[in-house]
Amino acid sequence: MYCIGIAGRSGSGKTRVAAELLQLWPQAGVLATDAYYRDLSHLSAAERGAVNFDAPAALDWELLVADLARLRSGASVRVPRYDFATHTRMPEPAPLAPSEVLIVEGLFALFDLRVRKMLDLAVFIDAGEEECLRRRIERDVACRGRSEAFARAQWERHAAPMYERHVLPTRACADLLVDGTAAPAGSARSIADALARIATGPAAR
Repeated sequence: MYCIGIAGRSGSGKTRVAAELLQLWPQAGVLATDAYYRDLSHLSAAERGAVNFDAPAALDWELLVADLARLRSGASVRVPRYDFATHTRMPEPAPLAPSEVLIVEGLFALFDLRVRKMLDLAVFIDAGEEECLRRRIERDVACRGRSEAFARAQWERHAAPMYERHVLPTRACADLLVDGTAAPAGSARSIADALARIATGPAAR
């Protein structure tokens, strides 16, 4: 199995590029770190809305690392399904079988050393803050039941400062930098080419 990690600012295009990679490798698997947000069903709706979901502590790292290790060992896993409208986990996890290529994508795909050690290729997607904010507002309003005002406030309060503190530093861990404003298909091709060089390099022989 070859494992690719794709990180970047919220709204930078990580999910779009991952989707384009699936067009190149239909049998590949995708492990979204967003699926590993902690279940907040024990909190009130108001308390859930105040949680900082742009901080690494919002994720269940032990489960994410364990599932990634199982996939790398050739075992299947049951990935949590997260409801972003209610900030809770849905009852039935989604099965994910090991595959020749696994794409790990999300804000913190390069954050944890244990995850980075299991990656064959680390990718960071760069995109400007204004464009990323526009995309995030569009997504949150259309898919996550948020208002534009709420999305903007959350960006200022959590997303922007957490990016600077926790996500941007992981850019230095990347093997490949990708332009988040470029066509996702072209970015996917550059990632595929980089993985091909790894697969055919001296260490692969």
